[in-house]
Amino acid sequence: GKTYALADFKGKAVVLEWVNPNCPFSDRHAREHTMTELHKKYGQVVWLGINSTNPDHRDFLKPADYQAYNQKNGINYAILYDESGQVGHAYDAKTTPHMFIIDPQGKIVYNGAIDDDPSGRKAKAERANYVDGGLAAELAGKKLDPAATKPYGCSVKY
Repeated sequence: GKTYALADFKGKAVVLEWVNPNCPFSDRHAREHTMTELHKKYGQVVWLGINSTNPDHRDFLKPADYQAYNQKNGINYAILYDESGQVGHAYDAKTTPHMFIIDPQGKIVYNGAIDDDPSGRKAKAERANYVDGGLAAELAGKKLDPAATKPYGCSVKY
């Protein structure tokens, strides 16, 4: 029920995570606490989940069900509904998850996958977590490498 604007967070790094709990890729990361652990590790970073699923699509999860899902998976950052898909299209979000790191000036400095393990077969510690590396670099004032990767997951159900 609350409205957010990226401009509200000027001066802070922001992570945008496209989510859909009915997507096996997004759900796996929720169950493994991939994003919630990063959110905790980088407490000074604003973390926002965005669900651009069309409300008429069978994968759409109602807010009350989403709250239960978040509680079950320890997700304590805001999940924003983008029912029109306007925000998703503006960022060209393709998959769930699709990750973006926004620098304190509002510029996208990373766009892509959460990690290098689309199949989920690697042990968590063996994965190259691009967002973790990107946030570490951004907060240290260094250039992100890679600054872009190919996102994986289910297509956003616009």
